[in-house]
Amino acid sequence: MEYRVYYCSDEFEETQIKPEDFKNHKGYSYCNCPVWNHRLNRTNIGYSPCKFSISITDNVIQYRIDDSDVNEIDLSQFDMDDYYSDDYIEFSVSDIYKENPVIQLLFPTVYVWTDFETDYMWFEFLDHPLTSINNNYIAIGGWFNVANHPRTSSLAIQFCKKDVEVKFEKNEPLYRMRFYTKDMNDNISLIKKLSHQINFEGEMDSMEDRRKILHNDPKLMKNVLFDKDLRKKCPHHYNKFENV
Repeated sequence: MEYRVYYCSDEFEETQIKPEDFKNHKGYSYCNCPVWNHRLNRTNIGYSPCKFSISITDNVIQYRIDDSDVNEIDLSQFDMDDYYSDDYIEFSVSDIYKENPVIQLLFPTVYVWTDFETDYMWFEFLDHPLTSINNNYIAIGGWFNVANHPRTSSLAIQFCKKDVEVKFEKNEPLYRMRFYTKDMNDNISLIKKLSHQINFEGEMDSMEDRRKILHNDPKLMKNVLFDKDLRKKCPHHYNKFENV
């Protein structure tokens, strides 16, 4: 069967998620392996919509997007259990003081959903193998049933070396994305939508409302994320995209 998955970014409309390019592997003997090819056909790459750099020196975080001014965060102004957030990054202060700090990047955020009729589809977010070598970070991964819970997926990065700057150029690979259905031989088409094609702000508000409801009920949250049979029973499933 053929299934469709959609994604949309509000901050950077030029954000691209594309199927992994076979040309990057052509000529290697493993390309003849059906096991490898089957997984490649399910793998998508998320690319950076901008140039970005971030560093941690003593008690100061500095980051910059494209040619904008440098943003500086003085960590000495926060308690260890505080949480910092602005338009582009967020983090738990305690995570910054670990050997391998973790910071969430908000600007690569994309909203991901599938057709309303699709009652089962798992979404996996995982690291790209080159970022630890080229960009000094590893993406934090995870998975859930996106048919039950359409939502945004941003990029949490874990520094490989705390004293080395994380940086990447526009169009460099940032992460990988895969989708799984009940039949692993199904085909998945990933389709980009622009924010003006949907009520993006309204969808973000609805997603936040749903998130708050689920956050207050951990058992329901777990069911929504992972229960394969809950989709049609969930009273909080939002069917705005039924006719997209």
